[in-house]
Amino acid sequence: MRKWLPIAILVVLAMPGTVHAAPGKGLWATVNVCDPDGARNVIGIRGSMPGNGTTQQLYMHFSAQWYDTGRKRWVATGSASKWMRVGSARFRSTQAGYSFQFADPPRGARFLMRGVVRYQWRRGSRVLKRASRVTKGGYRGVVGGTPAGRSDAVCTILH
Repeated sequence: MRKWLPIAILVVLAMPGTVHAAPGKGLWATVNVCDPDGARNVIGIRGSMPGNGTTQQLYMHFSAQWYDTGRKRWVATGSASKWMRVGSARFRSTQAGYSFQFADPPRGARFLMRGVVRYQWRRGSRVLKRASRVTKGGYRGVVGGTPAGRSDAVCTILH
């Protein structure tokens, strides 16, 4: 039995679609677009979620928040995406993003913004697992940013 165990482990690790990453690795949210030239008052939020080597489907939901200095807390803007199917759990990880555009703040005002990404692993219409993350910075390999590779925790929009 013992001599077959290493071979069995190698066979499992070599199977297509098998995820080798530790649980929870690859689950993140970041700001990858922040008020760029040519797209005023836009915040782009990007998320990554790990697959688990199964036929489950991956879904993400994006929303934006602003920091209310008077109440000293983050407040929902009321802007949110629909739940979006972003891929198959067969893959090691999947990234997706969503951008929000807001009206100009009052002259001289600034809005500190961040994103929240909610995640679901589904089989059909049944939700098997849920998670959520607020945006943080410093991630590598972020796709679709302005500039390329951008990864910030927050975005400041000013007039």
